[in-house]
Amino acid sequence: MKTDIQTVNFDASQNLVQFIENELYDLEAEFNQIIGAEVYLRPGRSEEDNKTIKLKLNVPGPDLFAEYKANSYENGLVEAIEKVRYQLYKISKRNGRKK
Repeated sequence: MKTDIQTVNFDASQNLVQFIENELYDLEAEFNQIIGAEVYLRPGRSEEDNKTIKLKLNVPGPDLFAEYKANSYENGLVEAIEKVRYQLYKISKRNGRKK
């Protein structure tokens, strides 16, 4: 799977990049129809839930999207992945496939 990680107004640490890649790898292992992923990370202005994570998955058919605001990029990514996991599950179920 091709992965593109983009940040706005900051540079992601190697640990954060590795965390993102590991989470996406696990998702791809569960759903083999994923072609690529785009992750956008943006800091916010408020004190709480000030990290915005946007996740776009390239799959056959329409792309899947999820956005989440959290107090850390890691927590937000996990929540965004749960949102797209549900979408992937619905697509797989509708198409009669087992993941």
